[in-house]
Amino acid sequence: MSHRQGRVIHDADSHIIEGRGWLESYATEYVKTHLDTGAFDLNMKALDPLMAAADKRLAGDDPALTEALKSNIFAHPGKRNMWSAFGAVEKVERGAALDIMGVSSQLIFPSVGAARFSRSKDLEVVYGGCDALNRGMADFCADDPRLMSVGYISLRDPERAQVSLKYALELGINAIWIGSDAVDGRAPSHIAYDPLWSMMQAAGVPVTLHIGSGQNMPSVYMNTGVERVLEGNLGNIETTKPKDLPVIHHSIERWITCMIYDGVLERFPNLKIGIIELGANWVPATLMNLDMGVSLLGKFDQGLKKLSMKPSEYFQRQIRVAPLHTENTGWILRNVGKDILMFNTDYPHPEGGSDPYGDFERSLDAVEPTKDELDRFYRWNFEDYLGLRA
Repeated sequence: MSHRQGRVIHDADSHIIEGRGWLESYATEYVKTHLDTGAFDLNMKALDPLMAAADKRLAGDDPALTEALKSNIFAHPGKRNMWSAFGAVEKVERGAALDIMGVSSQLIFPSVGAARFSRSKDLEVVYGGCDALNRGMADFCADDPRLMSVGYISLRDPERAQVSLKYALELGINAIWIGSDAVDGRAPSHIAYDPLWSMMQAAGVPVTLHIGSGQNMPSVYMNTGVERVLEGNLGNIETTKPKDLPVIHHSIERWITCMIYDGVLERFPNLKIGIIELGANWVPATLMNLDMGVSLLGKFDQGLKKLSMKPSEYFQRQIRVAPLHTENTGWILRNVGKDILMFNTDYPHPEGGSDPYGDFERSLDAVEPTKDELDRFYRWNFEDYLGLRA
C-alpha cells in the first residue's frame, strides 16, 4: 500500500524560484542599487527564452503547458524549466500545487536571493538584503497557512542580526536559515549568538541549515593542473559540483559539534534545528563520533563535563534531518532511529527527482518500517521541528 494513503504528509524542503527583479521589489533603493549578481546570474541572455516561456504561461497564454505541469507535478526536470514549474513563482498556484502533491504543509526556501547580498562588504547591504528577502518570503507564504516561509539571517554582526531576526519574526517567518561556517573569528557557538537562540526558542522558530550554508570543496582542491570542462545546465540554478557532494556536510558537522559540545543545546533545550538538502548518510557516523569525542577526550575539557546528556542524545532531541531521495533512507532510519528524518521533495528543483514519493517508499519498505516510524518520517518529526505539535 502506498505510504500516501490515509497519512498526513509534510514537505521539509521546497523553494520559490526568484525571477528577475523579485528581490529588488522588496528592497530599499540603497540595497537595490548595491546587490551583487550572486552565484547565478539571473540576467544572462541564455535565460531569456526560459523566462519568456514562464511569463507566457503565467499570463494564461499557454494553458496546455499549465495542464501538463499539473498532471505530472514532479515531471522529469528535462520536461520543464524551474521558472515555468507550477507554483514556482506564483503563490496562489503554489497552494494548488500542494493539493496536487498531497502534502499538508511545505517549508519554502528561497533559491538564489541570499547570495546576492550575504557576502557584501557593506553591512547595510547585508542586513538590508536580509530584511528584503524576508519580506519577500513572508509575502509569498502570507495567504496560505500551509506555506511555511524560510527567512535568512546573517551572523556577520551579532547585534544587527538580533534586529533583523526580530523583524523576521514580526513578519511571521517560520524558520531561520543561517550560515554554518565560523564568522569573523567567532565559533558558531559563540555566546554573542545566545540572544538569537533565545529569541528563536521563545518564538518556537527553528534554526535551519541548508545546502549553501557553508563552504563545500575549497577551490584549491579544484586545481589539478589539468583543465576540466563541465557542461552547464541553464535550467538548474544549483551550483553544486561533483566534488562537493561527498563533503557538503563537513561544515554542518563542525557546526553541530560546536553547538553541542559548547553547551548551546544544553542552554536552549527547546531550540530546534533542521538540516535540509545536505543528505543524511553521514548522520550515523556523526552520532557515534560525537559520543566518542566526549568519552575519549572529555576528561581534558571542563566544559564537556557540564553536559547533562550524551551528545547523540542532544542530536536526537533537537535536530531533524531531511535525507536526499537518492540515499538509502531505510538504512539511515535503522541507524539513527525514528525521531530524526523528514520527508521532502526539493520542489521544483530538479535534485528532488521525478518521483520523490516512490524513491522514499522503496527505500523505506526495504527495512519493513512500522506505522509509527512512517508517521514520524512523513508527519511528526516535521511538526516537532516547526513547533506544530501540541
